[in-house]
Amino acid sequence: DTECGPLVNPNEVKRVEHWVNEAVAAGAQVLCGGQRLGDTSYSPTVLLNPPRDAKVSTQEVFGPVVCVYGTESLTDAIAQANSLPVAFQAAVFTQKLKVAMRCVREIDATAVMVNDHTAFRVDWMPFAGRRQSGYGVGGIGHTMHDMTQEKMAVIKL
Repeated sequence: DTECGPLVNPNEVKRVEHWVNEAVAAGAQVLCGGQRLGDTSYSPTVLLNPPRDAKVSTQEVFGPVVCVYGTESLTDAIAQANSLPVAFQAAVFTQKLKVAMRCVREIDATAVMVNDHTAFRVDWMPFAGRRQSGYGVGGIGHTMHDMTQEKMAVIKL
């Protein structure tokens, strides 16, 4: 069974639904999902070969949507990933260590997960975006530091 959590509000579900419908109308194939489950949830969706200029291809969806693209080579796939204005995390699935290490080196993301999805997290793991994906580094330790204001006291008795 698949458990699907809610999006932050009903307007986000409408936005994700609109982006998916827009990609499908432009030629993307829905491999699974592709529909609203309720006011605050959208079904996990896999789109095959949406247009490169579709919102699902060029912007951060922040919803349960993944796009799969065919490419001629690993070089082309890395170039496509690096062409986006956003760069947060990437996932690579391979049994070849040489391919995995090349992707880690060459994909311009702040984290590259090998043989796992990008939702992988542990509490101590920093996370950050590059380019239009955000500013700074997050995570418990980084957030505690950002929210701390140092203060000095000099006391003379």
